Amino acid sequence: MGCCQVCDGAIGFGVQMNRPVAVAFGGRLGAGKSSISTALAEDLGWKRVSFGDFVRSVAGTRGMQPSRQVLQDIGAELESEDAFAFCRNVLKAGGWYPGESVVIDGIRHARVLNILRELVAPVPLFFVFLDAENRSREQRLYQRDSIDAESLGVAELHSTERDVISVLPNLADLRLSNDHGSEAELVQHIENELQMRP
Repeated sequence: MGCCQVCDGAIGFGVQMNRPVAVAFGGRLGAGKSSISTALAEDLGWKRVSFGDFVRSVAGTRGMQPSRQVLQDIGAELESEDAFAFCRNVLKAGGWYPGESVVIDGIRHARVLNILRELVAPVPLFFVFLDAENRSREQRLYQRDSIDAESLGVAELHSTERDVISVLPNLADLRLSNDHGSEAELVQHIENELQMRP
């Protein structure tokens, strides 16, 4: 995959920068979703909400260390028990109000993506799937969380990664590779795609 691939058929309505839009990010572990979503939110002056941040806060409330396994287990539990409440609580924790533009980080389930579309409506949701080569992801995770290649392989066998690997790429409105462009270039590309929507 090159730097970018615009995907047809994911959403059929247009979005413009002069009206509210939700931009959601999904991608494999270590693809750089948090960095790119944070940079986009800062550049646009929008609120950013994060499934990862919310799950970390739940782990903290429960007195648990936020290891990758713990976070995946809590995320899977919240999604399976009440995915609608999970999504609503993530939006609320980030201070989002209906009708506002927002950047949403950490989509790991197709069901969550569909629920978010309902929750933010009538604001359109634009889904960006971010990927990176395995070596880049391994380096990023090792630098950030001291996760080695073997641990990454184990983490990707968790149920929370199933849709990320096999389903979500096909639901994306835009697919980007974090290996082909700087953070600023990727953010600019996303903004350009949003502006080009009729």
